[in-house]
Amino acid sequence: MKVWHLVTPEFPPLPGGVSEHSRVLAAAAASRGRVVHVWTTPGALPAAGVHVHTTLGAFTRADLSRADAALDSYAAPRDLFVQWVPHGFGYRGMNVPFARWVARRAAKGDRVDVMVHEPFVDYFGGSWTQPARALVQRHMTRTVLRAARRVWMSIPGWEARLLPMVRDVSVLRVLPVPGTIPVDRSTAAVARVRGRALGSASRLVGYFGAGGPYAEAALQAAVGDLTARRRDIAFLCIGRGSEGVAARLNAPQVMATGAIDLTSLSHHLSACDVLLQPYVDGVSGRRTTTISALEHGIPVATTFGALSEPFWQDTRAVAVVPSERPHLLAGAIEHLLSDDRHGAACSAAAALYLARFEPGVGLAPLFEEA
Repeated sequence: MKVWHLVTPEFPPLPGGVSEHSRVLAAAAASRGRVVHVWTTPGALPAAGVHVHTTLGAFTRADLSRADAALDSYAAPRDLFVQWVPHGFGYRGMNVPFARWVARRAAKGDRVDVMVHEPFVDYFGGSWTQPARALVQRHMTRTVLRAARRVWMSIPGWEARLLPMVRDVSVLRVLPVPGTIPVDRSTAAVARVRGRALGSASRLVGYFGAGGPYAEAALQAAVGDLTARRRDIAFLCIGRGSEGVAARLNAPQVMATGAIDLTSLSHHLSACDVLLQPYVDGVSGRRTTTISALEHGIPVATTFGALSEPFWQDTRAVAVVPSERPHLLAGAIEHLLSDDRHGAACSAAAALYLARFEPGVGLAPLFEEA
């Protein structure tokens, strides 16, 4: 049987989008007959059919040396799949030794694939140290990508940033990110959630995320506009950090879940009629908050921006407004909630997920070409 090694900065029950994506990847590989070994940090736990090693520790030189010895005990050539998020490997996002370690593994004969979730930070913004971090992360990403057999991108929008860093443009491919919240179809549980969240309202609009300046400004405008015009809408903020988002919205009929388990997340997503998901750079295939909504058959009002793929404008599953005009989101929500459109939007959401993001479809190229 083929052995497949997944190198990731996080794995369940550790929280995070890369953690959940790694869980889906590992399960997909195991379902295709691979013997899956996950190499990650302490706190991760074994999963069904998956061997989990916490040997990478804090990604120090000593940790990397121990991981070398452990990996070398498996037959060569080894297939390594690296989840690339430069800020995930410690050292304030500037762990050059880790990037060189990946390159050394390739030089030793390991077949390295890299999944680019985020290539590197921009030069400005955040803090006064960001220009230095941006420079170092570009060096790290170049080091890793030039050692890779294949480079997978979560979205086509990363291509322009990555092209100067790869040794051959043909190694670049898009690998869609599946939904990371397994659907639990307990109608009774969903009905209980919906009843609590709705109160006297009849429509439930959800937001799945931890906020941020752009998202919260857009949410505030949309919620304020809708509550001024209608009395039949309640709002539900879902997931880690949602309590703070709800408190800052300072609007009536807003509930928050806080951090909840995957099953409860599924119930809360399914309870919503529509999700409201503003993104400063636009909706895209890397936004698992939207992808998970589609997996649950929930349409989404969102923004179209610099990183958005064209297909988001051609589906009834979402209603998009320009990212520079988020004040239009209230109208997008009303469009999706209208009686003559909502049912079709729900069907389109489920269909779009199955066509583009379902693991059996989206992840197939990774294993067919391995």
